Amino acid sequence: MEQVPSTGRLVQITVTEGYDLKGFKGDTPVTFIRAEFNQVVLGDSAKITVSPEGTAKYNFTSSFEFNPEGGITLDDLAHKPVFLTVTEVLPKEKKQKEEKTLILGQAVVDLLPLLEGQSSFQTAVPLHPVQGSPLETPSSSVKQCSLEVKVLVAEPLLTTAQISEGNLLKVTLEAAYSVPESFIPTGPGQNYMVGLQVPSVGEKDYPILFKNGTLNGNHAEAKACYERTISFVVDASEMHFIFLRLGLIYLEEKEYEKAKKTYMQACKRSPSCLTWLGLGIACYRLDELTEAEDALSEANALNNYNAEVWAYLALVCLKVGRQLEAEQAYKYTKKLKLKDEALLAEIHTVQETVGFGNPSF
Repeated sequence: MEQVPSTGRLVQITVTEGYDLKGFKGDTPVTFIRAEFNQVVLGDSAKITVSPEGTAKYNFTSSFEFNPEGGITLDDLAHKPVFLTVTEVLPKEKKQKEEKTLILGQAVVDLLPLLEGQSSFQTAVPLHPVQGSPLETPSSSVKQCSLEVKVLVAEPLLTTAQISEGNLLKVTLEAAYSVPESFIPTGPGQNYMVGLQVPSVGEKDYPILFKNGTLNGNHAEAKACYERTISFVVDASEMHFIFLRLGLIYLEEKEYEKAKKTYMQACKRSPSCLTWLGLGIACYRLDELTEAEDALSEANALNNYNAEVWAYLALVCLKVGRQLEAEQAYKYTKKLKLKDEALLAEIHTVQETVGFGNPSF
């Protein structure tokens, strides 16, 4: 797209309110929002307490400078969204020095209207929960949480003439037909992303990402789609959820070496509790117990409310013969109500084999 010969202009993103929010520690959590664009953190909002009705009035404004002569360009606005991450601040426990936080979910704001002549627009964007978040809804009939967002520039970035003479490519994925069986939802809904590589005459090709569909499956077709998507992405931080999904498929298909490699890529560029957990599981299944414990400890440090992390820590401690730690990890697994019945049964089997690890013995 032709660049606009002008000086920098400020693009402001304001999150006014959040709706239908709740936290790990009750229905009135203390939360804040982090805004990011082009792999740069724009700022954090003040810490706001969610009302009993699930509403939070953030009134949080962040901004970045659009400057086609160097910095953020029209191409950046066209294919990069603003990421809004909602995080809960957990109440401090006794003798706790550092504040602990847990991510609840993430929303994306498409800036494409700014390239269509608009100088401001307002939109309600869905807040997509991370795995294990209390924002996950058991059915589609439950109202999804959302953020009210306003985007503003002092004047349009493009004139009418520039818009009419432009070569902006806009692709919309509305529906897919005759999809493989792995794309047919048969269980809890999941978010997914479809990647399409678009040739260009510039220095590099840009991937187009279709977000927020529903995918539930682990067959070869889905795996191939994810593998093709990440094959042309340089920065793993932009593909966090794709790496999580692909790693999970490898784990379910018992391709543990591939799972380990995939989660390691995500841990290097975009570490989270779930990337470290995936790496820990892969190493445990490969009987690499030291590496598994290291990865699981990293996951536990980021989120010590994840029952699955405690479950695998219990298994590692059982295998290496550390009775007290195995029992402690098992207690937390039960306290946090692990939902994976098969994993719980595996723990019980190992406990019976080694003769310890369950305080009820």
